[in-house]
Amino acid sequence: MKSASFGQVIKHGLFTWLQTYPTPEMIRALYARLRDEVLVATMLTLTVQEVKESVAQWADRPQNVFYEAPARRGAWTRTQLLILGQRWLCGDKTADIAEMLGRSAGSVRAKRKQLGLPPRIRLSKIQAETILAEKRSAIPADPEAVLTWEQASLLPHEARRGRTWLVRNSLNRLTLTGHKGGDKVRWHEAANIEIAYRHFAFQNPREIARDFLISESALKSQSCWEQLPPRRGAKVPWFIHARAEYYIGEHHYIRRECLCKSGCFFWTTRKGGDRVSRRYRRSIAATHGIAA
Repeated sequence: MKSASFGQVIKHGLFTWLQTYPTPEMIRALYARLRDEVLVATMLTLTVQEVKESVAQWADRPQNVFYEAPARRGAWTRTQLLILGQRWLCGDKTADIAEMLGRSAGSVRAKRKQLGLPPRIRLSKIQAETILAEKRSAIPADPEAVLTWEQASLLPHEARRGRTWLVRNSLNRLTLTGHKGGDKVRWHEAANIEIAYRHFAFQNPREIARDFLISESALKSQSCWEQLPPRRGAKVPWFIHARAEYYIGEHHYIRRECLCKSGCFFWTTRKGGDRVSRRYRRSIAATHGIAA
């Protein structure tokens, strides 16, 4: 069972583990318990479409609803379940997840088993090296093939040039493509919006960069062009889409098209916000030596 197709290799200090992949049976079992496609997708770091496909052939599947925590003391909230699943599948230790949630490690361990989240298998150093070698040799050589996040993460920066890969923890199968001539990536509208949502959800820059497989400096540069506002508050490693939606609505942010440059969008407040993008102003300043 300890093969390259069975799971992802993760390392904590001196120990190495095989984080098993979610199976269709696990997806259906978790959906049967929670009955919330978005919650299940986020917890298992899958897309919503993958969850839909896993339960599509289930004739008597429960109706999809928004999960609400039971009204009892100590019940796990929706946010806590999201954090538990996402950080477990991202390779965090039980103790670290417990600290994030303000719960005991035993409570986290018991909840993980109760929900049937994919287990981890302890590996020897030789087993880990063998599995990683198998995974690297199985990476498609075709430059047109879309790589999984894991496959792309196993490649050095130079090998990712001109390749396309999936962004981790994205609900909508978001992809990025590296430039053939350097370490930069080709940004597109969906990726720009995803960066903004993670910003508004207070995910910390290190984790955003890791999920996108870009450098923190590249993230900072793109955030500047998107005119994302400063975030006042604690940054967290997890990404919860609903938190971003709530923050955007509460502070009345919108994505607006620049009045002076068609097709150039940026984030600003609905009332009293900018109408001309920073990108346009700087291009004018660079060309004519004056401020727009």
